[in-house]
Amino acid sequence: MTLLRNGEWSDNDAWRLASNDVPLDHADGSYVIALDQFQQMDSMEQSRRSGIMLNPEDDVYALQDHLQSIQLVAINFPKYTDGRGYSQARILRTQLHFSGEIRALGDVRPDQLLFMMRAGITSFQFEAAPNKQTIQQILTRFKANYQPSYALPIAG
Repeated sequence: MTLLRNGEWSDNDAWRLASNDVPLDHADGSYVIALDQFQQMDSMEQSRRSGIMLNPEDDVYALQDHLQSIQLVAINFPKYTDGRGYSQARILRTQLHFSGEIRALGDVRPDQLLFMMRAGITSFQFEAAPNKQTIQQILTRFKANYQPSYALPIAG
């Protein structure tokens, strides 16, 4: 999978999505686990986790007391028409003051990147490799925005 993080392309990613066949008691902190798995852990196990995945139906406020130890929040966009991930990212940045990496994964499409960045998303995991020239054109198309948004130094 291709990853765009802060305007840089990468095929190497230290984060892996935890699957059902990985026993979480043996998995290190570089695994991204689902919020429901995280909530089932005791506080000691939770403190060792630094990557959480939010699905559209998840309550982002459930992470409120844990954000100081979390490095990555991956937001799943199962369908490009589901906009709840935008709200989750915006809440993380503006209300919960999360300063770590927020990654969009799932059905991420190039024409949504600017909107995702404005919501506070800093990295994008594409299922299929996108045209990198098209992405660069999209990311550099606009120099200013009229509507308020989360202020990112540079996401693209």
